[in-house]
Amino acid sequence: MKDQDAQVREAVEYYNRLSVKPYVRPFLRPGEKERPLPPIEGIVALNRDREPFVLQSAAGRTRLAGGGHEPLQFVHFSDIHGVRELWDRVVDYVNAYCEEIAFALHTGDFCGDSQDEYIDFYREGRPCLRPILNCVGNHDTIAGSDWHAVPKRAAWEKLFASAGDFGAAFAPLEHSMSYYRDFPASAVRLIVLDLYYDVEAQAAWLRETLLDAAEKGLSVLTAMHEATGPLKRCLRTGFSSLRDFGADGGTAGRARFEEEICRFREAGGCYVCNLAGHYHADRFGYTEAGVLNVAVECATDWAGWCDGYRTRGTRAYDCFNVVCVDADEGLLKLVRIGDCADRWLRAKTALCYDYRNGRLLSDAGLPV
Repeated sequence: MKDQDAQVREAVEYYNRLSVKPYVRPFLRPGEKERPLPPIEGIVALNRDREPFVLQSAAGRTRLAGGGHEPLQFVHFSDIHGVRELWDRVVDYVNAYCEEIAFALHTGDFCGDSQDEYIDFYREGRPCLRPILNCVGNHDTIAGSDWHAVPKRAAWEKLFASAGDFGAAFAPLEHSMSYYRDFPASAVRLIVLDLYYDVEAQAAWLRETLLDAAEKGLSVLTAMHEATGPLKRCLRTGFSSLRDFGADGGTAGRARFEEEICRFREAGGCYVCNLAGHYHADRFGYTEAGVLNVAVECATDWAGWCDGYRTRGTRAYDCFNVVCVDADEGLLKLVRIGDCADRWLRAKTALCYDYRNGRLLSDAGLPV
């Protein structure tokens, strides 16, 4: 019988062959040339049936009923892992719906397996009409065949040095990768956190940033690469995998950040959810402390940890969520672009969740 390491190596090679890795940078061996990939249908055309959901998701209360704050709508994607074509397709979608989408947020693992597999999408990728905010992931903090940890500056240089202006306020730390951005018209503050460096200094900054949001009456979204803790209660929806993820130890940083989030909620602050990636499969649920987390399936086409295939040229090749927060109504909305079914044949279409009362209002576009 083969040992476990050999089985893992065979599985990795199998999923490598199914992906774009044998064809394109940054996955090729030194001196190996890129091989052209055949043209495929554009992402907007493949997802035209999602257009009504994206348009209506951004609609708030009618002005004849009193109006209110504008819902904040944006793209959430994660774990692009160095695949430029898929990054460019996210940009194509954002550009096509830039009137409805305010920005895009990538929640970590910008690099491939490590910093050795890296493309600067901000310089080499397609120009985006909206900002693409970034977040550090675990694979962005390692290098070499032994995956040794790199200094904070090295991670910052890969993810942030050429990213441009996020319109955000960064934590006052050297080579800071934690920041917040306010959306006053939507009464929302987004706080992006770094799980891997300067955790205690960030926790102190997070506490002050949350207090300030409460004083200004802003609803708060956080984002980090992993969930704030193990998810103990997940919703019965296609946006939450049925796969058993086993032990979910994660980093010490996320527990520290969850402490501050819980303190904010207990003091009456309005908290929406934490956005994450990392698991390469969808997750929608609560930690033991009662913090809602929404993790999106990976944007890369490497399907080893996915709940199905990610075949180029099909709709399943792409994967991200259009997210909307309606702070007046207390609604969190998701619309899936790209991979819209799992191996249990559950649909991932559109979801509307009342985050104040913990109530699922619609799933797959249907009331529940």
